[in-house]
Amino acid sequence: MAKPQTIDRHRCHGKDKEEKYKDLTALDYWWGLRELAADFDISHYANAAGGDLTARQEKEIAYIQLVHYTVEVKLSGAFYQLEIMNRLFSSPLDEGSSLDLRVFEAKEAFDALHADLYQAMCAMSNELFMLLNRDSYSPIKVDHAKPIAMSPSDLRYWLKINKHRDYISISDMMNDCDNQLDIRHHATHYGAVPVYANAKNGVLYLQKEFRIGAMVTKYDLGAHLKRNGAMASLVEMSEPRAKRFCARINDLYRYIYQSDVFEAYMADRGLSITDSYRPYWA
Repeated sequence: MAKPQTIDRHRCHGKDKEEKYKDLTALDYWWGLRELAADFDISHYANAAGGDLTARQEKEIAYIQLVHYTVEVKLSGAFYQLEIMNRLFSSPLDEGSSLDLRVFEAKEAFDALHADLYQAMCAMSNELFMLLNRDSYSPIKVDHAKPIAMSPSDLRYWLKINKHRDYISISDMMNDCDNQLDIRHHATHYGAVPVYANAKNGVLYLQKEFRIGAMVTKYDLGAHLKRNGAMASLVEMSEPRAKRFCARINDLYRYIYQSDVFEAYMADRGLSITDSYRPYWA
């Protein structure tokens, strides 16, 4: 039975965590590849030439499964951190509450959310590299004692130097993911993202028109507000970025799924899926 060209994530079922965040991450095509990739069990794979899987086949499949699952785990983690911030900001500050602790806990959740998004993007980059790489392609860095780790920028450069036919479309999707990580990039390169707490309700705010490198410090805040500079809570700043990020990751998985990238990889590596496994649509 041919695989469907569209995926309905509600027809796919997984672990409790996957089910809880399924509609928030909205990774329909991740689910399609989760099923297609033999449900994360290497025993469902076979050597197409016969005999046992080679060491290379086992290692590559195990690694692809790991990074594929990491993408979903980290995106779910981002929405978990949003839940934490929502709970914190909906809890009133009273005599038994500490504004200092509220600031600390919310800021940690805020930072963790953006770290999760970045780790998801790195896992996505490594998954794409594993699926698209062929022995004839040129690596951009080689250390025979270590695996090749692809950052998002490394992957885009690798696609470019190898003149991959989908370099432009993949780069556009990854660049849009990267645009949602402006807060993370600022925190990484400038050391901190300045946030401000409302001492009455404990809600933390950030300048709404955020730009990397444009820091409104506490000494600038008064002038910023006098200029009618808008502020937004950490949840208001983070949630649309996380949703947009997930949408673009889903686009990348749609590309893998509809372009039969996984099937091409399987054929190149001499792999097949055994009769013991059936995807959800079969």
